[in-house]
Amino acid sequence: MSYHQPSIWDKAKMGLIMGGSVGACLGCLIGFYSTMKFGPGPRGYLGTIGQYALGSGASFGFFMMIGSCIRSDSNSLLSVEDKALLKANMDRWKAPTPKPVAFYMAKTSKTE
Repeated sequence: MSYHQPSIWDKAKMGLIMGGSVGACLGCLIGFYSTMKFGPGPRGYLGTIGQYALGSGASFGFFMMIGSCIRSDSNSLLSVEDKALLKANMDRWKAPTPKPVAFYMAKTSKTE
């Protein structure tokens, strides 16, 4: 049995579903609070809460979808040369290890 990595489209769908469900839950809570505080308005209770849920779910789902596409770790599309070049460039920007405190203390005691 062989397993394969999810494609970017699969990750986008998963981000949309997760973000949409979380956004809809938060929209229901906010809509319920709003209707209890300000009244239902012309659409009624269910219409107002549904409008909050759909609006919040759609916007949060969209941003979660974009975020999951950006964060996808698709290194399998890179060639061996590209991976080596990326590793070399990342190693170039590594910070040097700090020297021990005794190294700096020895410098200051010699100058006095």
